[in-house]
Amino acid sequence: MKKSIILSGIVAIFALTSCEKDQPSNLFSEEERQEQADLVVDPENAAVLTFEEDVYDFGSLPAAAKVDHYVKFTNTGKSPLIIRDAKGSCGCTVPVWPKEPIAPGATDSMKITYEAGNQKGKQRKIVTLHTNTVKGKEVWTFTADLPTDTQNNNGNALSGL
Repeated sequence: MKKSIILSGIVAIFALTSCEKDQPSNLFSEEERQEQADLVVDPENAAVLTFEEDVYDFGSLPAAAKVDHYVKFTNTGKSPLIIRDAKGSCGCTVPVWPKEPIAPGATDSMKITYEAGNQKGKQRKIVTLHTNTVKGKEVWTFTADLPTDTQNNNGNALSGL
């Protein structure tokens, strides 16, 4: 009995001391901690990305269309706006965004290229921007109508099918 109590005590001490090494704060280097601290945003002085339009409708497009649209936005915040990255919701949507900081009050734009390929019918695509705003991510959306198998490129129903 005495041996099992001593053995349990040794195991408990070993477990407690080994846990100290794996604290989450010890898993990051000083450089990584500083990088995370740099991502913290002061809400009162943050950059604010305001799109001229949150959603754009390309309307009816021909099959396999490739179109561009420039999305205008303004930094309505108090700090320079930095767009770190932008991605489309699929490979058919390619954003090109400004790499330089956008000053408070300044307006800029990003180019969106949409290549429909074999897509058919109503489409809704999203572009996500990783920014230094309070939310950290901003979203812009577009829609398009592409012909289905029963429509021609003008959106009219094909007869005889």
